[in-house]
Amino acid sequence: MTTLVCLHHAGGNPSLFRAWAQYAPPGVKVLPVVLPTGPDSDRTRLHRSVEELVPALAAGLERDVADDFVLFGKSMGGLLAYLLARHFEERGGMRPKALAVAAFGAPHVQWNYFTAEHDDDLLLARLHAMGGIPDWLIGHPAWVRPFLGLLRDDARMCAEYRHRPQERPLALPVRVFAGATDPLVPRDAFTRWRELGDDVEVTILPGDHYLVSKDFGLLRRAIFSLTLQGRTPAGSI
Repeated sequence: MTTLVCLHHAGGNPSLFRAWAQYAPPGVKVLPVVLPTGPDSDRTRLHRSVEELVPALAAGLERDVADDFVLFGKSMGGLLAYLLARHFEERGGMRPKALAVAAFGAPHVQWNYFTAEHDDDLLLARLHAMGGIPDWLIGHPAWVRPFLGLLRDDARMCAEYRHRPQERPLALPVRVFAGATDPLVPRDAFTRWRELGDDVEVTILPGDHYLVSKDFGLLRRAIFSLTLQGRTPAGSI
């Protein structure tokens, strides 16, 4: 049994991967990661930086996951998956057999995310423009506002991340998936993942930034294939 460790986007939650657990093939166990929230509220994150968060997540995986596992992250989850892969490689012991990310450009490339400093109305408008909020829901902002605290904390962690150069290329397969019409991440930010490892493939899929929630099965099947076989289908660029 191989464990597929899944990390969600900023402001998201593990329910994003409910269908993945439902459709997982024999031999794959889907494990969505729960990011810790504050002690008195589910509106804020417990950890204030990725430097604090990643060791805590790694400790949980060391406790709960066997040696045979793959890391997958979407958007902010891609950053966390990458940093977890580095954490395990640099410290020895258990290591993932592959790293996969979707809708997240190379971590050493800077581009403009939406900012945590936007007021609620502007933040909601940006999310709607990115495809993160459907038309019917943007008309009911009061339903969304309670969840903006987690989104702001996550966005702030991403914005404050400062890349520490690798001492050597990643020693595992890296598979990167980009939406053909992603409005947030430029195409060259995806292709520059090739600078970080010797076995990197970048695949363009139909869709925008929300490849998991709007997936028709292409991404899910590719990640399952990677989890089972260590390689993804053809179609890389």
